[in-house]
Parts: sequence; structure tokens; C-alpha cells
Amino acid sequence: MKVYRPEIDGLRAISVIAVILYHAEFTVAGHTLLQGGYIGVDVFFVISGFLISQILLTEIEATGRIDFLKFYARRARRILPALFAVIFATIPFAYCLLLPSELLDYANSIGSALIFGSNIYFYLTAALYGEPSTLLKPFLHTWSLSVEEQFYIGFPFLLLIVLRYLKSRFLPCVLLVASLSFVLCVLIVRYDQQQAFYSPLTRAWELLAGTLLAYHEVRRGRTRPRPFLAAAGLVLVLGSLIFFGKDTVHPGRLTLIPVIGTCLVLAFAGQQNAAGRLLASRPAALTGLISYSLYLWHYPVFAFWRLTSLNFDNGDKLLAIAVTVLVAVVSFVVIEKPFRHTRRSRALWITLSSSVATIAAAVLSAISMAGFPHRLDEVYSPLAQANEARLESTFLSLNDNIQAAKPIIFIIGDSHARNWSIALKNYIDTDRYQIVAVSYLNCMVEIKNDIVKAPSRASIYDKYCIPFEKYINDKSLLSRTKAIFLTSLRPFEYTVNPFRFELLSWMKSHSDDARIFVFGNYFQLEESQSCLGLMFQRRSDASICLREATYPPANQHLDQLPFFPSHLAFTYVDIVKLHCDYDKEKCLTSSRGVPFITDWNHLTAEFLTTLIGDILEKRTADLRGDGLLDFLVPPHARQSERTASSQPNAGRTSSASP
Repeated sequence: MKVYRPEIDGLRAISVIAVILYHAEFTVAGHTLLQGGYIGVDVFFVISGFLISQILLTEIEATGRIDFLKFYARRARRILPALFAVIFATIPFAYCLLLPSELLDYANSIGSALIFGSNIYFYLTAALYGEPSTLLKPFLHTWSLSVEEQFYIGFPFLLLIVLRYLKSRFLPCVLLVASLSFVLCVLIVRYDQQQAFYSPLTRAWELLAGTLLAYHEVRRGRTRPRPFLAAAGLVLVLGSLIFFGKDTVHPGRLTLIPVIGTCLVLAFAGQQNAAGRLLASRPAALTGLISYSLYLWHYPVFAFWRLTSLNFDNGDKLLAIAVTVLVAVVSFVVIEKPFRHTRRSRALWITLSSSVATIAAAVLSAISMAGFPHRLDEVYSPLAQANEARLESTFLSLNDNIQAAKPIIFIIGDSHARNWSIALKNYIDTDRYQIVAVSYLNCMVEIKNDIVKAPSRASIYDKYCIPFEKYINDKSLLSRTKAIFLTSLRPFEYTVNPFRFELLSWMKSHSDDARIFVFGNYFQLEESQSCLGLMFQRRSDASICLREATYPPANQHLDQLPFFPSHLAFTYVDIVKLHCDYDKEKCLTSSRGVPFITDWNHLTAEFLTTLIGDILEKRTADLRGDGLLDFLVPPHARQSERTASSQPNAGRTSSASP
């Protein structure tokens, strides 16, 4: 007979509270609290492996078989009703608040969650868990459900086969598989941390740790509670939550600490010792009982709150947690508990089947309609969207037909390089210079033996990394390079791609004494916001984005920033100062219906073209003093050249001009 162990629910409570606090990102005195809260999921995995294996092993011991239909039906009752409730509840919010691309991602994520493949979906779409952008994906947290269910698809069959035909070698078999999974995890995390994070193959060892403990208890009975070991296990779990951080390699060797700690608590905590009594206390046990509902609801509540809040501060986070607790309790009482224990099987399966059909129809509708882009028409016209999309699509073709012997201007950078290259091309004197525009977006750049290696972090970035590596290593291009333009997110602050100034120095050493220009950024929002999102949610133009912009600060001391390259000779181009001297009342917010940004930081190509033209027209003297006009041509001068070239005897007239 199964005995209820409230201390396990108490352990669940610690896990879910840790995960919720981690995703809330409370800050005190500039420090984010509980940065190791993600370990709560690993604790869940061990608990799940222990409880599910215990059920299956007990059934095999009693009957010699597994009732697979009953097992999967039990999993469906446990998982699906509450999951479907969250999906149905979030669909109206998603339609009203998410941009078309976000709605498309949302639809794909719930579609993948339906088939328990969201971990694969988020890995393939390069969703970097823990990054600010992923906090806005309402169903990112379902990756862990998918890992569990993928494990349980094959696990019962393998368990039965091993126990039937290799019974005396059960422990060695499980230990071998768990060890292989752990080794695979440690190896993969070195070169692809996201694959190690999302893959069931690299997470299986955590679930199997629970299996080993369950096998011991089923065969030999529960180990006598031991106060010291139970307390030690709790300390290991809590210590991991507190001392692990975003820089901790996870999952990996250190993940053994909370996994072992969880196993110690499961094995030795009980009513007879302090750790067991603490975990079994009524508040902890009750929180553990609703932990699944808490886990399901917290992420979409946080995501939509962040989307609609201009400042998701600690007060908002507390309110979001209160709402999460409220809806989780209702969900547990009204949905999770009744469906889990109902005897009306026919009604249950009709409900679940119709829910799947309805959700699938909604997903297919959103995908086929490309996220219902007509919802944006009021704030961003279809014509403006089409023009911007056309411009942005030209980046990868900028390097076509490179002419031999012509002086080169290199435009390099991260994701900002695309639109900056498109805009700058309009003002570079292409009669004198050849443009080479490359981006190292998600390329792992390393300079070794006078060669730049730039493998991509994922195959979707090959279109940037392969050309980047090709052109950067072309010494014939470098030797005739006259100018290098760096266009980067917060060039002296951004912690990603710290190689950028080393790369500039290397390029300059191979060039014909190239001039280096570092372009500053225009106004930016907080990472959790998007300009188009603000415009859409508040039915406003882009001026709202400028008002809410927090970067860059005026009169920033660049030489005090962490990545300022004091060893490098370069010219800094402060585009905000040149354009409007940091007076937001005088700054442009859009061009031909295209807002200056649509996300939180990337300038649109259409707006950049207008902005650069405005600066070249109005600040000609300043730019000439900086040497930038040796490479860029102001719009009025370019127009004069075009007019002159269209006239008879244009060559003689031009040569006679001063």
C-alpha cells in the first residue's frame, strides 16, 4: 500500500518556489536574488524519477507486468487537464498582446507542448534559457514537461525488459545508462550548453538517480531515517539554489550536488528527524501539493505581466506571484484534483480529445495566418512593413560582385551590422570604394595563428558566420582596406562578443593603415520591452518608445566603460549627439511610417537611412573634422553628382569645379 510522504511535497515546495523566484528576478541593491533557482527543475526530475519508478517497480513485483494503458492514462490525467486550462486561458491574452512573430512563436510552442516536444522546439529556435528575451515566451517552461514525458515514453518498456530478462543485472544496467547520460551531458555542455540543457539524453541521469533509489526501496524496504544525512541532503539542495548562478556550467558536474542532495532527502528524511519535519510542515506540504499548478501558471503570468508593464519592478513581481498562487489554487481545486481522481473515464477522454482538437485548430490557424499581422495595421502600416522587410532582405547580397583592386570599406558587427550596412551603403562613395559587410552574429570568433575561426553556435547562423570567416580571412581584401566601421550593441559595454576590438586591431594590422570608426547606438528600451509591442498594446506611434528609452545616457564617460579599447586608435561617432544632442523633443522617431526600432535595440534600415542622411546634411563640418567624410557622401553632394553625371559634358564640368 502506498504511504503518503508529506516531506516529498515539502521538497517539491522548495523546488517550485526556487523556480518561481528565479524567473521573477527580484533585485535588491542591484543584485538579483536566487540566481541558482533553476536547480529546482533538477530536483523535480529526481523526485519524478523516484515516484514513477516506485509505482512501476511495485507493479512489476506484484504482477510481473506493466499495465501500459493504465500508466499512460494516469500520466494524461496528471498532466493534461491543467496544461490545457493554462493554454485556453492564455490564448486571448496572446492574441491581444503578442506581435505577429511572437504569436507565431507562441502557437508553435503550445503546438510542440501538445506533443511533448517543446524542449526540441526551443532548442531549434535558439531560445537561450534564462536570457531576457525568453522571459517573454509564455510556454518556455514546458520544456521540462517534454523532457519528462519523452523519458517516460520508452522508460516503462525498457524497465520491464531489463527486469524480465536481465533481472540480476538490473542495477548495473541502470547505472551504466545513467553514467552514459551523465558523461554525455558533461561532454555536450562544453560546446553546446543549450543542447545539454534541453536534451532528454543529457537529463536522463537525473531521473535515473530517482530510479536507483526507488529500486532499493522496493526491493529492500525504506532505509531507516538518518537525521544527519537528511540534513546534509537539504543543505546540498539549498546551497545549490543559493550559490549556483548564471555562470555555473549547467547541467554538468556540479549538477551532481543537488541531485545527490535530493536523493539523500528522499532516502533519509522522515517524521523522526528535523529535516523531515520541516519539509512535512503543513505550509510546505500544501505548497508541494499544488506545485504542478504553480509551475504551469507562473511562467505565462510573468510573461504577460512583463509584456504589459513598462517597469516590472519588485512590487509588480510580488503581485504577479500573488496572482499565480491564486489561479494555481483554483486550478488545483477545480481542474487538477477532480480530473486526476474522476471515475468518469468516458467524459474525461471526450474532454481531453476535444481540447486537443480545439487547441490544434487554434495553433494551425495562427500558423497559417502568420500570426494575424493585420492586427498591427493601425500602428505600423502594411506598406511600411513591406518596405522595411524588403530593405532588410538585401543584407546578404551586399557583397556580390566584389571588384578587384578597388579600395575596401569593411562594415562589421553583431546583429546591428545588417541594417547599418544597408543604410551606410546609400552614402558610401561606391565609385571610389568597395563595401564588404559582414556580421559575426552568434559566431564563436577566435584569432589563432593569424587566422580567424568563426564557427556558428547553431546552423541557422551559418549564413552569417561562413561569409564572415571567408571575407575576414581574405588578405587581398584586408590589404586594401581604407576604413573599418564597427556597428555593435553598446560597443564598450556589451559582454557578448568581447573579441570585437581584438578583431579590429588584427584587421588593421593587415590593412593599408585603415581608419577605424565605432558607431554609437541610438535610443534603446529595456531588454524586456519591444517598441512595436508598446505601440501595439497602447495603440501609439513610436514616440512612446523614445519616451521610455533608458539608453544611452547623455555625457557618458566612454573611457570608463569595461570594454573601452584604450590601446586602439579609433573615432567614435555619437549619432544621438550629432542628430539631436540628446534632446528627445528634437529626435526623430520614425521614417516613412517605419519606427526607429521595432524590438528593444535594433534600428530599422529605413530609419537608419534617414538618420544618417540627416546627420551628414546637418553636421558636415563635424564629420569632416573626424575624417568620416573621406568615406561618406552627404545626400546633397550625392544628388549633385547624379545631376551632373546626367548632363552633357558632365566629366569636364565636374573637373572644373573647386
